[in-house]
Amino acid sequence: MKNKYVAGFLALFFGLFGVHRFYLGQRFLGILYFAFAMFGILIAVEEGVPIIIGPAILGLIDSILLFAMPREDFDERYNVKRRQRNHRRDWQRYPEDSYRSSAPTASIYKSSGIKNFRAYYFEEAAEDFELALELAPHDPTLHFNLACTYSMLEDADRGFHHLAQAVELGFNKMDKIHQHDALAFLRSLPSFDAFVANGYRRPPASLPAPQANLLDEQPESDQTSAANDILNQIVELGKLRDQGILTQEEFAQQKRKLLSGD
Repeated sequence: MKNKYVAGFLALFFGLFGVHRFYLGQRFLGILYFAFAMFGILIAVEEGVPIIIGPAILGLIDSILLFAMPREDFDERYNVKRRQRNHRRDWQRYPEDSYRSSAPTASIYKSSGIKNFRAYYFEEAAEDFELALELAPHDPTLHFNLACTYSMLEDADRGFHHLAQAVELGFNKMDKIHQHDALAFLRSLPSFDAFVANGYRRPPASLPAPQANLLDEQPESDQTSAANDILNQIVELGKLRDQGILTQEEFAQQKRKLLSGD
């Protein structure tokens, strides 16, 4: 599975030679970039004309576009096609006696993902688990496996997302979340404590700004204190929900009241 940040850094530092195009599977473009760079170097050495600046600028532009591209667009452009090709090759990948239907089941993909994970083929493991998740989207262990895999790939956004989904769908082996070696990267991040305190959900980036009448009545220090108090109350509500005292619906209702200032 291609990573847009890897592609962006390759374009930034080696875009002159089209290395990022080879990484993205665009071999023809990569060859063109490389040939253009070699031609530019040759002209610069023999004629003193800095034509090499052209391919360097192209690499820089590609780098900016890759970093700015939304992850969903990147995956759709560079990862979906690969997944479709792999799906077409599944008949060769899995023996016929491993399944009865016309296509591999979620358990087959899951087993393959576990094998790839244990072999340290984390990108391939992520692909297998994602394919299994398409067939069994409510399986909490698949989300947990993906959280571990993306943690090994140091993809914090996807790691936290699937870890939150696993807990929401009923994954209750909290000791694994706090002890599993594969999640060490996520646990090392400063945001992990806030994630746990928020009921194994990523907390909102910021609280809503106070209402206008509160701005008139409270000094700035009081506003900061009030915001911190609201956040602490939300954390306490999350603990009550985890203990079963509050239902998910009651937790959401109380949280909305706190954030709206009612």
